[in-house]
Amino acid sequence: MAWPASLAALVGSCIGGSGGASTLPEAVDAALANSVVLLSFTSPVCFSQSCQEATDRAFLIALAVPLVVAALSLAYILRPPPPELTESGRVFEDPATGTRFEAPEGVNPERDKNGELAYRPISYTPWPVDQSYEGERVRIAVGPVADRQLRTYVFARSLAVPSDILTVTLPRPLGVVLEYDERFRRATVVDLIEGTHADQRRKRASLNSTLASEAVLPGDVLRAVTATNFVYPTRALWGAQAPERHIVVYGADRQTWSGVCGALKKGEAKDGEVTLVLERRRLRKGASSSGAGQAAPAAAAGSGSDGEGGEVSGGQRAQEGGSVFSPELFG
Repeated sequence: MAWPASLAALVGSCIGGSGGASTLPEAVDAALANSVVLLSFTSPVCFSQSCQEATDRAFLIALAVPLVVAALSLAYILRPPPPELTESGRVFEDPATGTRFEAPEGVNPERDKNGELAYRPISYTPWPVDQSYEGERVRIAVGPVADRQLRTYVFARSLAVPSDILTVTLPRPLGVVLEYDERFRRATVVDLIEGTHADQRRKRASLNSTLASEAVLPGDVLRAVTATNFVYPTRALWGAQAPERHIVVYGADRQTWSGVCGALKKGEAKDGEVTLVLERRRLRKGASSSGAGQAAPAAAAGSGSDGEGGEVSGGQRAQEGGSVFSPELFG
């Protein structure tokens, strides 16, 4: 019986059958399938000691195959990057999570004055950007809840009309009502809850236009928001270190409505204030800034080259398809 050769062939097919592109779950699934094949060759009933020994041996081999494949696959996934990439400076590692990024050849990632990478947030993933990447640079405090550090995030303007990127920091509950546009896959501020921190900021901005950059206004497009997330350092995967509560940036561009809602709900008052990254249309020439709290943003949110919904008579905004974020969910 050629069991050793068969076992070697099965392990080799599980790990290297697809040119090294198999993920760990796929390798384990393949190993389990091969284990079933091995077990199918064993006799269900034995009437001699030699038959029973052969059956036991086959059973142990079938159990060992998934463990061997999983261990080898995990070692392959966690292997260090090739020395040539490390020496060339194209591989970067996030010290908090152990996540590695590889810059394409000829790309020079942007760094701030402290030598930290600048990122473009896509969902919960911060992606390094090239120095030539166009967009507004903003500084956001992220990291462990008790020890946040300022990091640079880059946002390219998404509206087809003149706009500005700004950050507004508010305590929970925010008191902001959002509407999701299915066509453009973005969330827009449509109202503020009376008496909340956001509403108080808006009222102050309506009296002093210089304070508008510190307030959330109807018509603002949500580009990103900070959320509390559990970060698992590499050592935490083995139980050597507990997962940590970190403040992270969630990039809302072209994300699902459920994803945006989930990010807005991630966090508690004890985690500190929430930072919103907003894109705001600039006021047209001759528009009065005294109504910055309501009228101007509402008008700017009307029909335009960026395709947003139009206005109806009286300055009220026409309702479009999409959900309205209930203020109770911001708790």
